[in-house]
Amino acid sequence: MPKTILVQEPDVLISLDLAQTVMETWPDARVILCRDVPQILAVLTEGQCPDLLIIRQSLRSLRGFGLAGLVQHPQVKVLLTAADEDDAAEVAALGWQSLDMPFFAAQVRDALHGACPEPRLRVETHCNAIGLG
Repeated sequence: MPKTILVQEPDVLISLDLAQTVMETWPDARVILCRDVPQILAVLTEGQCPDLLIIRQSLRSLRGFGLAGLVQHPQVKVLLTAADEDDAAEVAALGWQSLDMPFFAAQVRDALHGACPEPRLRVETHCNAIGLG
């Protein structure tokens, strides 16, 4: 069954790089791009339930928006790309993952595989670095 991946990233180029890496990992995936948390909230309150959320927010920020409570469903996986180091234990306790920027496409693919372990990983890529420069 095709996966639905939500990518929240305010930088358009990084967002597109992340989407490309997702599509290279899972060619049949549906990718939803959001620029900010209110857009994520709109997607989730419309009844859509992505398999994975890749979010550039800290845990504190997610709590402030009320998003942390919305995504605590055990089947929804979360990958934070702006988590605070102090929150590492709590992020892990929630079953979420974090990835520090800057990161490379290979690290994103590894994180995707860790979050949703059943994918067919593809090795080739045209995107080498995300969040650099």
